Amino acid sequence: MNALDNAIDTGVRKHRLFAVISASALVLVLAFYLFWLFLLQGFTLVVSPTEAREQAEFKRLSGVGFMLGNKLYLLSDNARIEVSAHLYLPEVVAIDANTASTIEVTLEPQPARLAAQVKPTLAQPGLVAPELVAPALNDAVWRIDGVIFGEGAEFQAELPEGEFNLTVSHPFYESQTAIISARKGEEINQEFILEPVLGKLTLNSLPAGAEITLDGEVAGTTPLELALVGGRYEVQIQAQGYEPISDTIRLSVGTPEASRNYQLELLKATLHADLQPSGGVLTVNAQPVGNPARVNANRALLVRYSKAGYRPATQELELAPGAEARTTFNLQPQLGEVSITANVPAEVAVNGVAQGQVPLDLELQTVPQRVRFEYPGYRALELEVQPSATAARSVNAELITEFDARRAEGRPLFANTIGINLLPVSLQPFTMGSPPSENGRSRDELQREVSFSRNIWLSEHEITEGQFARFTGQGDTSSELPVTNISWLDAARFTNWLSEQEGLLPFYQISGNRLVGVHKDSRGYRLPTEAEWEFVAKHFRRAARTQYIWGNQSVLRDNQANFADEALRGEQTYVLRDYEDEHKGKAPVGSYPADRNGFYDLAGNVREWVHDSYQLLPVTNNNTAPAAEDYLGPERGNGHVVKGASYLTGQMQLLRASARAQETEAAADIGFRIARYHN
Repeated sequence: MNALDNAIDTGVRKHRLFAVISASALVLVLAFYLFWLFLLQGFTLVVSPTEAREQAEFKRLSGVGFMLGNKLYLLSDNARIEVSAHLYLPEVVAIDANTASTIEVTLEPQPARLAAQVKPTLAQPGLVAPELVAPALNDAVWRIDGVIFGEGAEFQAELPEGEFNLTVSHPFYESQTAIISARKGEEINQEFILEPVLGKLTLNSLPAGAEITLDGEVAGTTPLELALVGGRYEVQIQAQGYEPISDTIRLSVGTPEASRNYQLELLKATLHADLQPSGGVLTVNAQPVGNPARVNANRALLVRYSKAGYRPATQELELAPGAEARTTFNLQPQLGEVSITANVPAEVAVNGVAQGQVPLDLELQTVPQRVRFEYPGYRALELEVQPSATAARSVNAELITEFDARRAEGRPLFANTIGINLLPVSLQPFTMGSPPSENGRSRDELQREVSFSRNIWLSEHEITEGQFARFTGQGDTSSELPVTNISWLDAARFTNWLSEQEGLLPFYQISGNRLVGVHKDSRGYRLPTEAEWEFVAKHFRRAARTQYIWGNQSVLRDNQANFADEALRGEQTYVLRDYEDEHKGKAPVGSYPADRNGFYDLAGNVREWVHDSYQLLPVTNNNTAPAAEDYLGPERGNGHVVKGASYLTGQMQLLRASARAQETEAAADIGFRIARYHN
């Protein structure tokens, strides 16, 4: 090939390369156009007000696309755009397939931030240069345009644009008002110096001439008139030979002047009494007094000491002013006759002291006496009698065999063979739920008056893995850990299985995996109701309602129950600070002392399913629900109620006996205990 041919060939190749490049560029441009046309979505964000529109900034928080000015070109189906402007609150716009192509966005102006404080001056009459007093007043009341917005020496608020009247007032100082002009985003500082109320205090006494002490400083003698600033004053009036008088007097904006006329009483005498036995009632002239007692001087005194079960004694005294005297009372027991019989030759003990075999005639002190009857093969019986000094009393016991007693009480025979022990509970009317004032209260703890027509048995412990394994035929039948990770329905199935072993009508009607009803009259085993659980937790064997299962103390002692202790710190959000209970997870039932009601682990270890369906009742005007008898909870709901706390509970408000939870599924810290009616 000669040079001419080479030149022609080279020219042809360059032409072909240029054609290929041109064609490729055309394809890319066409592809980009089609991409723009068919895949990108366009949105225009119109911002108002005008001031915000002129300085608006746009930030894509999510979604695939890009912003050009106030226009968004979006490839993905969804996006979130933050729109902001100086001195305006940012707004987040959510965009999806249903969003219009033009989006109106209205930004709200930033509020002004007001910080105000108040200080008092000391402006007593005659004080030439008032000085500032620290600290500032903590009882100040702040009003904006006449509406109370806060209390304290300092006040902070956010204000929209405009003018406002800011007023600060205090019971002991003259109020002040300032006009506040608020602009958006502005920081406003306002300080008030309050002038005290000028008042007058007039003090008189009978007899006159008593020394007046004001806040610990001698102010003069009665009659006395003082010019004072507003405040609270501790006044003491004292004269020789008379009892001192203490009083608290307020001079305020509403009552800048006060007047008192004090009637002084002669100085009293002091009476000390040596009392045997202790714990009785000491009276002077029929009025109960303490020991030692301050008594009137130069008057006849009838001193009496009495105690239940003892003969009362009296003494007559008269003491000089300021004298101290001592007297002694040694009461003698008061006895009454009691005749004791039984249907079998039972052995009798009175208050734990053996007395012999019936029949018995005893002289017992006239206080309540506990009489216990025991005979082999028979259920022991304990009765109470109140002997009387004026009439004979009798006690007759009808003992029945232990076997008949268990059957009459519905005592669970088969349950005992697998280690389930049930304790009798005598139910009394009470208010379930919690009062609105209880610390830590949840809004679903609505109060309801409940009563009961039947008493129950309740299992002493939570059901164990071993006991549940006997029902399922699977697992370790010797495990003493409480069974968990079971549904409410499986817990109900377990109670029905126990009923069947005793020949009792099952309480729950279950079809497949659904509860279809209950046999309300059944004496079969079941889950305790929420009302029964709460009564045992807060009232059973107590003189008054308690907030927690162990009492009203909000301070835990170590090993009180199995809660979320320090061993779980770092593994979950909440733990009980500085609390230790030696178990990080579930503990064998009965590992901790029984609660004061006789039951174990009612406070902790695992939470417990109860019978009731969960339903959030509407709040009424008086925060109560309709009263009910034998309350079984709502007929239907979302899931069931769970009561008590567990080894995962790390918040004190959840340890309250009224606390309740809604659960729909099995959980690692939910178990149960069982109940049944007496008859």
